[in-house]
Amino acid sequence: MPTAPHGDGLTERKRDRVRDAMRRADIAGFVLCENGRTRYLTGYQRYHSATQFAPAHAVVMTLDHGPILMVPRHIVAAAEKCAADRVIEYPQSQADKVATLAELLTTLGLADERLGIEFEFMPHGFAAALGQRLPKVRLVDASPVMRGVTGIKFAEEITILREAARIADLGVAAAIEAAREGASEIEIGARSSASMLDAGAEFVNHMTIRSGPHAAALFPLLTSRRLAKGDCVQIDIGCVYQGYVSDTNRSIVIGPPTPEQRTLMEVGQGMLEAGLAAVRAGIEAAHLWRVCRDVAAARDLSQWMAIPFVGHGIGLSLHEPPLIAPESPDVLAEDMVLALEPGLFIPGIGASRPEDMLRVTADGCELLTHHPRDHDMLAETDLPSSSGPRIE
Repeated sequence: MPTAPHGDGLTERKRDRVRDAMRRADIAGFVLCENGRTRYLTGYQRYHSATQFAPAHAVVMTLDHGPILMVPRHIVAAAEKCAADRVIEYPQSQADKVATLAELLTTLGLADERLGIEFEFMPHGFAAALGQRLPKVRLVDASPVMRGVTGIKFAEEITILREAARIADLGVAAAIEAAREGASEIEIGARSSASMLDAGAEFVNHMTIRSGPHAAALFPLLTSRRLAKGDCVQIDIGCVYQGYVSDTNRSIVIGPPTPEQRTLMEVGQGMLEAGLAAVRAGIEAAHLWRVCRDVAAARDLSQWMAIPFVGHGIGLSLHEPPLIAPESPDVLAEDMVLALEPGLFIPGIGASRPEDMLRVTADGCELLTHHPRDHDMLAETDLPSSSGPRIE
């Protein structure tokens, strides 16, 4: 069972921030079902993995009441330890869920008000049934409001994210240690996962070891493929710590890298370092994308940027605004937390997608992940660099 939010007074400050945003959006109440958001307000979430009972739980909050946590009967006793003002039983069937929720909303005076639900998460059938049950209610999208609320982190949240990032660094180190010729992707992933759980992670959020052709093809799953000499291996991992997600990526080569692999990783690392140098509050996310792209373009490699973004916000979930993409309307703000991950993927050679987590500051950034950089690890091979110019 997840614990309540941490930090002295953090729970109340989160609620105050949500209510301020509700007032600005002219929304009288929220019904939230997405795991990260219900945990943000109450400390409760329903597993880390997918469940077929959607929505399995809900949090209701008004400008004056709540949060009220609605959970299944077998969870009620445990959920009372969370930071909800009240815990009530949420029935099993959709029809009964809708009836119970409608009754609560009516009692709270929301039956004919603007009610925020998560259009991107609540199933359409459930929302439609709720609207039929409360024909005067005006359903509006709560998701943009909540994204704005949770995108700027409190100091206590950043402290938690620092620890989540530290644990991810340990996972990278364990994966690199296990990445030997003959080891399988699954075996490496198991070592990495165990190291993060041993260090205090409550869940392994994602674990992808992409080797050989899987690296350039961005294959999403661990397989039984065994590493061979010359393989480029991409380690893309993250964990959940106290409800907050980490994300990092490093690439290595099994045995001596070819000149092409060395150049690939040097350029990829140069893209990341240029991006980190450009980060500060007030810049457009699209500008940050261009900074990273320009490094690859200067080496005639930008055509290998297979992923249409070079980073994203992170926190309650793996991918949050801002999206660092060429058409992004987002602007960086102080105390956003980003995962910056420019990547190059060249079939037959490998992939370079160095990724670091960072906190945006007024005049730069604070780096949260600290595992040695890809080109530094290549330097440990004590081999000559490629004949092409290095990116400084």
